[in-house]
Amino acid sequence: MRETSLLTVLAATALASVLASVLASTARAQVGPNIDELARELANPGAANATMNFKLEFRGFDGALPGADGQDSTTLTFQPVLPFVLPNGNNLIFRPAFGFGWGTPRRDPATGSFSGLNSWNDIPYDLLYSWQAGDWTIGAGVVGSIPVGSDASSDNWLLGPSFLAVKTFDWGVTGAFPFHNEKVGGSGADTSITSLQYFLFYGLGDGWQIGTGPTVSYDWNSPSGQEWTVPIQLALAKTTAIGDRIVKLNLSAEKNVVRPDTFAEDWTFTFTVSPVTKNPFQHAPAPPVDTVTRAAVLSPIRKPTGY
Repeated sequence: MRETSLLTVLAATALASVLASVLASTARAQVGPNIDELARELANPGAANATMNFKLEFRGFDGALPGADGQDSTTLTFQPVLPFVLPNGNNLIFRPAFGFGWGTPRRDPATGSFSGLNSWNDIPYDLLYSWQAGDWTIGAGVVGSIPVGSDASSDNWLLGPSFLAVKTFDWGVTGAFPFHNEKVGGSGADTSITSLQYFLFYGLGDGWQIGTGPTVSYDWNSPSGQEWTVPIQLALAKTTAIGDRIVKLNLSAEKNVVRPDTFAEDWTFTFTVSPVTKNPFQHAPAPPVDTVTRAAVLSPIRKPTGY
């Protein structure tokens, strides 16, 4: 896995240079007095903020299989967040993720040896309908995954329900995002996984946040005692500006404290750069029509000809 480790070092060095330049420009950028409010909105997955997320992840693996603890991989993911503001003021949010992995572990059952795959990953996505209820953001939708037919693909089509509940406070944001992925087609192994992402981010001021946002999962097809994966995570985020562009930076470390014994992820380190942008597919919804305007428009239509 030396090639993967070298790639990780190079990618981390490049991203560190980007981070340093961004932090150096923070003093010059004009982010305004509402930067902490914007940081809270960007931490809310049900809010109508379009972002283009570039995520670099380094994973280390462990397990009882010979050679398992020597495996690692690097993944670069592009995930656009595309909110559509509907005429009723609610949001329809689409989040696909396009990832490429280097060194993804693959075990040969015949020899018991590991090899590293450099390949495109399947495309997970979620489609969420969200609305405001006071300080709460509530949402419901679907999640799924599209197979890409690569060496690292599961060869399965996945689909399932999702739900969102987020509470916004003056100090930050907390919430939960439960969802389920079920195999609905494809030639891969049966898949049925229930997950819960819980998150809490506390504002430190000036766009800084500290918090957590791991995803707990339960695999219904795993052997008894091997179903749960339970991570803990620590994340640090900064919302700032580069010129006229608002950008969110996020750095996190995650450890699976409960995981399958045979082979599973152990540590994951993630760095994400998220420029805030406009949804290029959003068409401005027609403004709601008040009753007076509606009556004035319909009046000549309702009158018989000759009035």
